[in-house]
Amino acid sequence: MTLSARFLRLPGLAAACLAVFVAASVPAAAQSRQEETFDRTLTVQPGGTFRLRTFSGRVNIRGTGGNQVVIHAVRRASADRLRDIQIEVSQSGNSVEVNANHRVVERDNDNVVETDFDIQVPSSMRLDVNSFSADIETENVQGAHRLKTFSGDIELAASAWNDRDGLDLETFSGDVRLRLPDNARGSIDFDSFSGRFDSDLPVTLQSSSRRNFRGELNGGGSASFRFKTFSGSASIKR
Repeated sequence: MTLSARFLRLPGLAAACLAVFVAASVPAAAQSRQEETFDRTLTVQPGGTFRLRTFSGRVNIRGTGGNQVVIHAVRRASADRLRDIQIEVSQSGNSVEVNANHRVVERDNDNVVETDFDIQVPSSMRLDVNSFSADIETENVQGAHRLKTFSGDIELAASAWNDRDGLDLETFSGDVRLRLPDNARGSIDFDSFSGRFDSDLPVTLQSSSRRNFRGELNGGGSASFRFKTFSGSASIKR
């Protein structure tokens, strides 16, 4: 028997009590959860840096052939939290910085807004992304990138590669997945407590210990590939 069927057969007082109980069992935050969108477009020149600081949700960054940074975000939280905590965007020359949880009003707790980002940047723009639980996914970007998350996954797909490009990727329990062209090369430093590493591209081992190994990807080069995890694994695919 469903809850609604049982509810219809209860006496008036018992039914009212049950209604109060059901309403009270739903967290207040869930009852007042709202959603809003954020959009901003900025013009930059090639070779700049895009920095993002966020907490939860997801991050999707795609490189384009234009000269604009296009930011679209969907934010979810209670009305007062959406009001007190906002997205802050600043630009200095060719560098753009985004803070997903800028406090307009100081709060004792509930200082985070879950935010989903869909961002377009020039394909040559460097990325510096730091999150806690948000997954980070990037596509068609070139340059030296730093991507860091605690419990989220990191995924990067590059259609082209230059010898000066490099990656600094860090996660605690998430996995790191790279899709690189056949000519990607450089030195690899993989540090993990229990994670595994595998690569479709040739890797020559230089040194290894219980938690770390160093090697050369495609014979080595000037680029540096740094992977750091605790329990997450890392992989390089074609």
